[in-house]
Amino acid sequence: MKAFRSIPIFLLVFILVECKPIQKTALDQLGNVTWILQELNGNSAILELFPEGPPTLNFNDTGTLSGFTGCNNFSGIYSLEESELKLDPGAMTRKACSDVKEDEFLQALEMVNSLEVDQNKLILKSPEGGLMTLVSQN
Repeated sequence: MKAFRSIPIFLLVFILVECKPIQKTALDQLGNVTWILQELNGNSAILELFPEGPPTLNFNDTGTLSGFTGCNNFSGIYSLEESELKLDPGAMTRKACSDVKEDEFLQALEMVNSLEVDQNKLILKSPEGGLMTLVSQN
């Protein structure tokens, strides 16, 4: 009878232990990499959209986020819970930007709720589908 009581406890411990490496793996793949925008809302002509340079994202293991919007630099926070990703660009420099799709990039960041990492590609998604694709600089 005692053996049957220990099975649920064993299963709970197994589930908790097995879920942590999945989360750690996602963080390991995101961190220590500069991600460069390759496609935004289906448009891959990034240098036409952002003549001063493509937007970038950098994820820190402590939950901080930094990057370049194609015009301004920003630093904020992100949270990754299982497969749910939330990005908040936070503070940003206020350089005047002309003919840059900075607002479109920032709006897409706010809509992100999940991610997919495939080798050196990071695909950020909303409930409707893919918002942006970034490639690893490293």
